[in-house]
Amino acid sequence: MELAGTMAATAGHAYRIVRPIAQGGFSVVFRARRSDPIGEERERDVAIKVLDVEHLHDRLTRAPPAFLDPDAPLPQQMAEVRERFLNESHLLRTLRHPNIVRALDEGVLPPAFGRAPFYVMEYLPGTDVGEIVRLRGRFERGTAAAITGAVLSALGHLGRKGVVHRDVKAANVFVQPSARAAPGADSIRLIDFGLATAVSRSGGGDRLRLPHDVRTRPGMLWGTLAWCPPERLAPFLTESAEQANEAHLDLWGAGLLLYLCLTGVQPFEREHFASDTEQFAAIIEGRLPAPRELVPSLPASLEAIVRKALAARPAERFGSAGEFWEALREAV
Repeated sequence: MELAGTMAATAGHAYRIVRPIAQGGFSVVFRARRSDPIGEERERDVAIKVLDVEHLHDRLTRAPPAFLDPDAPLPQQMAEVRERFLNESHLLRTLRHPNIVRALDEGVLPPAFGRAPFYVMEYLPGTDVGEIVRLRGRFERGTAAAITGAVLSALGHLGRKGVVHRDVKAANVFVQPSARAAPGADSIRLIDFGLATAVSRSGGGDRLRLPHDVRTRPGMLWGTLAWCPPERLAPFLTESAEQANEAHLDLWGAGLLLYLCLTGVQPFEREHFASDTEQFAAIIEGRLPAPRELVPSLPASLEAIVRKALAARPAERFGSAGEFWEALREAV
């Protein structure tokens, strides 16, 4: 999207778009500056995520994502993508947690840009965990625990709000630069809520409601295969309705994040397997090198936590983000 130099206005503020900084399947994130004519903080760096309506038709025609009904008319698919974007904007403007990226504002671009919806986020200098590991290798175990703990704190907050992220992976965990030798929990943000959903359960008046009711097709596999929990690929691993709780899927992703941070290896990446079938089977069976095979200096207690977090059957894992984080704190 050619938006550099464009002014994006909301009900209360104006933002000048500077340059693109990230490209998603259906959206583009730009760096921008708030440029209100009066008031405090006349100019402040922000990030603006814009639904790429200009190319939406072509992308859906070429490669519709798995979460859309392939038999639905194209206008219906386009409407659903827009509704999911608006749900994401609502979630991030409503959620308030130090380890979840904050949305500050929202609006719609002028007709010349297809009235594309956008929302304004805090600007986060830095990069994601996956990129850091790719460039520098594994983290020291205290830092690995701090990163994972920050994500677990965010997931605990989401659980209390009745929200499931559904795409916990290294690329969606952002680390901001820190003056300290190692980043602390306050430098970590869970980002990209494009696949997030609110789950309806009885009780709890603090649960969020989304503005649009967008259903997920039964059996649909979302996100990245290498970060897909076993029970999403093989439902027989789940033995009860409680174990099928989607929030537990996020906890498995946090366990795999911890494994990556401690070892520098993502064991389920396609590059480790001769075929797609072998990759699929390894995830279902929970086949992966023991962390201490890769890093012999790791304490046995820490390896036990990783193994429990990544157990193939949900019943054998941690029951909550709080339980996982408490065990991790004691082991480090």
